Amino acid sequence: MERRASTPAADGSAEELRRAVGRGELIAYFQPQYDLASGRPVVVEALCRWLHPARGLVMPDRFIPVAERTGLIGDVSRTVLDQAGRRVADWHRHGRRIGLAVNVSPTQLRADFAAAVLGFVRELGLPAGTVTAEITETPALTESCEEVEALQSLIDGGVGVSVDDFGAGFTSIEALKRMPLTEVKIDRSLMRNHDTAADALAIEAVDVAHARHAVVVAEGIETARDLERARRWGCDRGQGFYFSPALPPAEAERLLSAA
Repeated sequence: MERRASTPAADGSAEELRRAVGRGELIAYFQPQYDLASGRPVVVEALCRWLHPARGLVMPDRFIPVAERTGLIGDVSRTVLDQAGRRVADWHRHGRRIGLAVNVSPTQLRADFAAAVLGFVRELGLPAGTVTAEITETPALTESCEEVEALQSLIDGGVGVSVDDFGAGFTSIEALKRMPLTEVKIDRSLMRNHDTAADALAIEAVDVAHARHAVVVAEGIETARDLERARRWGCDRGQGFYFSPALPPAEAERLLSAA
């Protein structure tokens, strides 16, 4: 999940956002995650952009909160999953084997949502393990039976579950030990924090994740120093502007073709 300064904001209108969904103004961009051992892109994270007819490209930090507040987050997520899933399935058909990560709000975690995602992945013909749902953990998440069961259903059906934004505040080491997961993403805030406590927390998270046979992704890699630090922590993959910003589909395809 990204956090970057955006272009001028939308006005926060739920009706405007609802029209944007219907008019096809929401577009899936792709930011690659790189395997730190091989240096090759192995996953693309689908990140939503709003191509506003008057304001131009609007970044998600300006409209995702509106979507969550007004109950439109499901429509936005389905739009991104549909676009990104079909694009990745097309890449697979043409020999470009790449994983896909999509952001999911904890408010969506119900049995019917998990079933819909699994059905869509099967419809596309994507192999098990191709798609990962990135979940931002909340204090109540590990206490909700319905949400935990939805996460486990995804994993059982071959869709990975990533705990996003570890180190940003809510997620604890104990939560990592309890939640169903296949991946942990170290939040960029730990990368920006250069004290020994940040290093210790990141290394402990990596150790817990690896003990559960989960992959660890370092977010916010922007410099060679960040990359070295992610390797020192023991992370498996990295994501950030050091490698590539989020790209529109055609540019992402060119990057993958050249890798």
